[in-house]
Amino acid sequence: MCDTFVYRDNNHKSNSVWFCKNSDREPDEPQLVEYHPAYTGQNQQATTYLNIDVPNQRSAVLLSRPSWIWGAEIGVNEHGVAIGNEAVYTRLIQKTGTALLGMDLLRIALEQAQTAESACNIIIQYLQKYGQGGPAGYRDKKFRYDNSFMVSDHDESFILETAGKFWAKKRVSTMAAISNDLSLTTDYDEISPAAKSFALHKGWWNGKDEFDFRAVFRTRFMPWAARSKQRRECNLRNLQQLSPAAVDEQSFIPLLRAHKRNKPSSNADVCMHAKGLLRPSATTNSMIAKLTTNAMPQVWSSFGQPCQNEFKPVDLTAVSI
Repeated sequence: MCDTFVYRDNNHKSNSVWFCKNSDREPDEPQLVEYHPAYTGQNQQATTYLNIDVPNQRSAVLLSRPSWIWGAEIGVNEHGVAIGNEAVYTRLIQKTGTALLGMDLLRIALEQAQTAESACNIIIQYLQKYGQGGPAGYRDKKFRYDNSFMVSDHDESFILETAGKFWAKKRVSTMAAISNDLSLTTDYDEISPAAKSFALHKGWWNGKDEFDFRAVFRTRFMPWAARSKQRRECNLRNLQQLSPAAVDEQSFIPLLRAHKRNKPSSNADVCMHAKGLLRPSATTNSMIAKLTTNAMPQVWSSFGQPCQNEFKPVDLTAVSI
C-alpha cells in the first residue's frame, strides 16, 4: 500500500510545488535511495522482467526503489519532474506472465521526460507497447496489481490511472492525493480511445450513462481492506488545513507520519506498520520534493519508517553512484 500527494502553492510568493509519497512495502524489503547521472549508451534497457527499447540519451534521476526492482516507487529527475505510483486493483490485472511493473514505467518516464505532460505520454506509450504486470512483491510473488500515478513538474500536475492497457488522465489545479484505489470517475480530462468500446463489449457499461472509469474497472475488496479511501481523505483533509504562507518541508512531515489514532493501529494509517495477515505492509521510505522554476528539485528522505527517522536532505548536485 502507498500514498502520494501534491500541493501546488500557486497563490504564495514562493510559487512552489510540493510532491510527497510514503512507500509501503513488505517490512523486511530493502529500499534504496540512489542517484543515477545522465546517461548516453545503448538503445536497450533491462527492466525488472523485460528488455525494452529506449532512447540512447537519458536524464539524471534520483530514485527510491526496492532493491530487487529496476524501477522505483518515487523519483525526480534533473528537469524537475516528479512521479509516484500506487498499486490499484482492477478487473484487468494480469494474473500470469510478466510485463512492465508500474515502478518500471515510473523510471522509464523520469529518464526520458522533461515535463510532467511528456512523462504521462511516455507512460502511456510504454503501457500500450509492453503492457503492465508481473509479480510485484518481495517475498509474496502472488502479489500483482495495476497502477495509478501522480506526475508533476513546477508548471503542471496530473493524475494518471490505469487498468490493464487502458488509462485516464486529469490535470490537478491546487492539491490532490491518490492511494490504493482508482480515484478518477467521470472527471478525467482524457481517456483511452478504446476504453468505452471495450467496457461496452464486456457488459461493464451500458453505453448510455456517463462513462465512470473507476466504477467500470475497479474491484472492491482490496481497496476496502487497505482502507484506501480513508488514507486518501486523511491526506486531502490535512493538505486543506495547511497555511500557504508558511509552507516548507516541515509542513509535510507530520502528514507522512500520520497515524489514525495517534499510534500505529490499522491500514487507515498513512504511516503504515505491518502487523499480521491483514496488515502485511509497512512504510519503508518517505520522500518530499520541492519543485521550483529553473532549479534542481530539493529532496528530503526519511531513509526508513517516517515516524522513526529524521527527514534528511538529498543534494542532487552533490550525490553520485
